[in-house]
Amino acid sequence: MTSAINDYFLYALLGIYAIGFVRLFVQKVNLRSGRWLTAAFLCWPVFMLDEWLRMANATGLASIYGLSEVFAVIAITCCYRAIKPMLLAYPTARKRLWWPVVVTGVFQCAILLIPVDDKQQWLSSSPHGQPLLLWPAYIASLLTGFSVLLIGILITEHIQMYHRHLPEQAVDIKNLKMPRLAGVMGSLVGVAFMSILLVTAATFGFFPVPFWEGFHHLMIGTAILIVLFSLTFIRRTSPSPLDYERLDEGKATPYEISSIISKAERYTIESKAYKVRFLTLSEFCKGADIDPTSLALALQLTEKKNFRRFIFHYRLEYAKNVLLRSDAKLEAVAKRMGINSEKFLSEYLVKHLNSTPLR
Repeated sequence: MTSAINDYFLYALLGIYAIGFVRLFVQKVNLRSGRWLTAAFLCWPVFMLDEWLRMANATGLASIYGLSEVFAVIAITCCYRAIKPMLLAYPTARKRLWWPVVVTGVFQCAILLIPVDDKQQWLSSSPHGQPLLLWPAYIASLLTGFSVLLIGILITEHIQMYHRHLPEQAVDIKNLKMPRLAGVMGSLVGVAFMSILLVTAATFGFFPVPFWEGFHHLMIGTAILIVLFSLTFIRRTSPSPLDYERLDEGKATPYEISSIISKAERYTIESKAYKVRFLTLSEFCKGADIDPTSLALALQLTEKKNFRRFIFHYRLEYAKNVLLRSDAKLEAVAKRMGINSEKFLSEYLVKHLNSTPLR
């Protein structure tokens, strides 16, 4: 009964994988590094190789059993490389990011020390206990869990940093957030942690889990597949041009701050940048010939505001003048400003009018 449920679950995963793989090309996903996502998709069925062997009862291929764990690490690393350009305008390629792949791949080769006869038995019942003797059977699964956990945390931190700094480098931020992807990555981290606990329990024989390898593959495989599937949906982002380290230092001379703020204010008025829908810091600074981080830092140190609030100040002044000097309706002005909620604009204007004297 358990084997039948496992097979049905694998068929369901194959169906989701096929749909996601087709979506990858049909939807023409807007990723600057689409080749990384394609590589991750290609790695997923290879990682699940042990489960295909178990489902087909392919004892004749037992010699390659246990040699596919590293492909989960490759897949999630490729996801990292695919997601990072969505969050950063100038992503750096870190070679040490591939160290988990190298370490997992090297230790995975230890499974070759296990006789083929033992592997054939493991296709029907996973080993447990005897960590000193059977360590090659456990080490790759443990390293896979830790690697997926580590890279999942790195991706989650990047997404959180992107959301935290989004008001500093974009105006209309509602459609630029990625809450679903953040939730999916958080789930991946949780699943990877549970997988580590499962493999550890099997390694030291805390309690017998006859099919712990299957559970491990299904847990990690399902979580990675959900990440891959979620990345096939087209989403609009605003890759940040900010230098976060420099922004956190918060150092700038009064002359630099005054000069940058004056230049930004002059460009905003002359170009009427506040009327531009979905305006980003990159676009604004390119037109104003200002360094993005310098402007964000200047606003932070003097105005105690971010780029979004800076532009919104001019937008609200514009809305106030339109409403006071014409018969325009609040709904029309809200639509012109790219605000879908009249109530939001009304409340915002009341606060703005209370803090700004009428002229």
